[in-house]
Amino acid sequence: MYSNIFFKAIEVPNINSNFIKEDDGDIKLYKIELIRYYELVPDLTIFLSPSERDRANRYHFVKDKKRFTICRALLKILLAEHIGITTDEIILDINSNKKPYLSSHPSVFFNVSHAGDYALIGLATSPIGVDIEYINKSFDYHEVLPHIFHKIEIDEVNNNLDKHRTFYKFWTRKEAIVKAIGKGIDDNLVKLPVTDGLHSVPSALVRDYKKMTVFSFNVTDDYLGAIAFTEYPVNLEKLAYHPVPTTETLNFLIQNKK
Repeated sequence: MYSNIFFKAIEVPNINSNFIKEDDGDIKLYKIELIRYYELVPDLTIFLSPSERDRANRYHFVKDKKRFTICRALLKILLAEHIGITTDEIILDINSNKKPYLSSHPSVFFNVSHAGDYALIGLATSPIGVDIEYINKSFDYHEVLPHIFHKIEIDEVNNNLDKHRTFYKFWTRKEAIVKAIGKGIDDNLVKLPVTDGLHSVPSALVRDYKKMTVFSFNVTDDYLGAIAFTEYPVNLEKLAYHPVPTTETLNFLIQNKK
């Protein structure tokens, strides 16, 4: 049994009134500039459960605590808005692969990724994976290549003028796939081709999903993102950055929750 995976690099626009309605499409993608919410972190904990607050407090570095709190609070707020319920009704369970899910709404899928100063949140009607990475120009990736990349991918990295960007493009694609299918990174990752175009792979590599679509995109000049869908094809015109809550909106929600 074989599965088809399609890869492409695209531009992701910001949603606006001349583009599409916010509730159009099966996929919503949110880009979060974390630093915008740092001053609200103490108040955003009001959206976290006791166990989530404990988890936040276990982080050794303050920046990691802030990042987790912001992402978890915004995820709950966006899920509540998407479904049409209150944040108090958003209770995240954890599956066997330590991936959070909504048992109360099994048809709502989501995924979160963060790196450095940015985060991505994806919502969809089928399993979805997102990944974001900072393009670290000083990172020595050479020892990593043979463990996660096929020879064709290694050659493309080595032959590209911007080697680090190509490395992170392939890496985020693989990360997005394993997050979408709910499978941890293992030795089979090297067998998963992620160069542009359509690939046919043994279905066992992607937990028997028959078709997938993976898009790469620039989040900023220094950050790369990837999003993987377990449906194919996806209407490109319906993939855009949806608006995230402003600090004013969050302050209003916080005051109403107290």
